[in-house]
Amino acid sequence: MKLAVFGATGNVGSEIVSQALSRGDEVVAYVRTPASLAPQPGLTIIGGSVTDAAAMTAAFLGVDAVVSAIGGKPPLMQNALPQIATAITQAGVGRFVLVSAFGVGATKNKASSFARLIYSTAVKSLFEDKAKSEAAVLPSLAMNWTVVYPVNLKKGIPVASAVKDLAAVSKVPGLPTLPFANVAAAVLDLAADDAASGKQMLITTAAGWRA
Repeated sequence: MKLAVFGATGNVGSEIVSQALSRGDEVVAYVRTPASLAPQPGLTIIGGSVTDAAAMTAAFLGVDAVVSAIGGKPPLMQNALPQIATAITQAGVGRFVLVSAFGVGATKNKASSFARLIYSTAVKSLFEDKAKSEAAVLPSLAMNWTVVYPVNLKKGIPVASAVKDLAAVSKVPGLPTLPFANVAAAVLDLAADDAASGKQMLITTAAGWRA
């Protein structure tokens, strides 16, 4: 598989790139600062802005899927996601996986009271930016898309985890936390899984969900 990856220098994005290359995939890393990535076999590094649809369209030509793991201060996602979607469509890419965060939008309703307090205060503006961008763009996407909502993240070695259709999850108790590597592995699996198209997927610990 040939993937284009946004956020390739971030915590999740760098893991996605590393694991994809280890799986034998080709990766196109679209980054703001190309010098921030070291050249590797199978990796193409392209510099550009996430609001430059023309540049992204050129970068996406010939890829099988686009994965976005970007994050940043609001209104980054509201500015970037429409342009990313336009570029994916114009380049004829058939698969898009967007890494969001559990607690964004309606997913907050499935969180514990303690988690909802954090989502409504400490990360309120960040999560609102993500929610507004997703609500504005996702319903109109023509390609097969999947949005993943990982729980809280940290550095560490992979642990037992669960990837569940959010429609089948009633509750995410407590404040489960996963290593970045778990999310990267799940994202790569989902990028190759057309059965996940049009779904919102929770990535959590093995016990961090209730049906």
